[in-house]
Amino acid sequence: MNQEDFYKKIPEWISKDKAAWNHITLMAYFCHKYEQKNKVRFRLVRWKADPGKGKESRDFAKLFNIFALETYSELSGEARSTEKQRVVKKIYNYINWMFDFKFRSGEKSVTGTGIFLLPSMINEFERMYSSFLQKGKSENLLEELLDWCSKNCPSVFDLHDLEDVGDFKMLAKYVQSSKSTMPEEIRVIDKAKELGIVI
Repeated sequence: MNQEDFYKKIPEWISKDKAAWNHITLMAYFCHKYEQKNKVRFRLVRWKADPGKGKESRDFAKLFNIFALETYSELSGEARSTEKQRVVKKIYNYINWMFDFKFRSGEKSVTGTGIFLLPSMINEFERMYSSFLQKGKSENLLEELLDWCSKNCPSVFDLHDLEDVGDFKMLAKYVQSSKSTMPEEIRVIDKAKELGIVI
């Protein structure tokens, strides 16, 4: 396979489910993003008919090893598959972050795959990605709580405006300071505490 053949295959490869991706697909996605951003193809280091043996592919294999659990090789089949998907998704987001955020404008730009292996870049991305995941997790928990309330204590919405985490925290203070018995509100706050939304 030459580079022309490789570029022709990119749309097909990156359209597949992430469960089927590997370090070569990630390299293909990198090339796709590079071409999108710069309106020119990334010139790969030449290989002998195998995209998996080029420098860029090896860089993404190294990156996979950096992001994967240290015990990845010891994991069972299903756990290994789950971890692989987690890492592929993370690297996919790392590529997007690099092109769409870190170097979205200005004189500096992504000029190769080696930049993805720099500890400073990895650490900066890790901080932002962790924050992104935590925000998503708390949003999911809030949705779970609101759904639980509508099914189990719908009347609580008649008396209280509950839309975000702050509303539940205020309700918790109100319940704590109220001398009257408020069974529905107490159930809601107990559920919020169970989910970790209210301490």
